[in-house]
Amino acid sequence: MRQSLFLLLLLICLGVPGKLTATERARKLGSVGLQVVPTATGELAVLQVPSNTPAASSGIRPGDLIVQINDYSLSGSDFAEVVSHHLWGAEGSQVVIHFLRPGESGRKSATLIRAAADPKLTVTPAVQNGKKSAKPGGKR
Repeated sequence: MRQSLFLLLLLICLGVPGKLTATERARKLGSVGLQVVPTATGELAVLQVPSNTPAASSGIRPGDLIVQINDYSLSGSDFAEVVSHHLWGAEGSQVVIHFLRPGESGRKSATLIRAAADPKLTVTPAVQNGKKSAKPGGKR
């Protein structure tokens, strides 16, 4: 059960696009490529930084704690909203990830450019084969 939940959280991070502006809808969805899980307080713990993703060359490493995305503080945030509205965005768009690293003082930042990702990786009902439904289990 725990392994299934872990896998679900990883795949959600790779494939959940959120609400898009008209300009963003005209462009393909992009991802930063981080595999993360939420903490009890809303921040995101980085589990893995897959190779060949924008995050791979950003300096973010497994174990880092993401505390802010652009100007959005993650403290008390909803995981699904963070992933769909802040990690995902138009391919080629920029996102700034602010994070803490265990054993080091101070906040670090990395600027990433969202890149294409295969939306078929997702296991959430919100996205099926790259098409967003109105709500989980809802009609498109």
